[in-house]
Amino acid sequence: MFGMRKWSTPVLRPAAPFIAGGLAVFYLVAKAQDAMINSDEYKNDPRNPALASGKKAH
Repeated sequence: MFGMRKWSTPVLRPAAPFIAGGLAVFYLVAKAQDAMINSDEYKNDPRNPALASGKKAH
């Protein structure tokens, strides 16, 4: 009854656009966060997580 069937349900092909969209959003959000952390306004802020990890401000 369970296990491999004659007609398996497609999972990867219908989900591929959503996976690609999720990866693109993840990349763009990470890039935006990095740009905001390194901006002049927050570069020397003590709440900046980059300063807590030992990264020097330029």
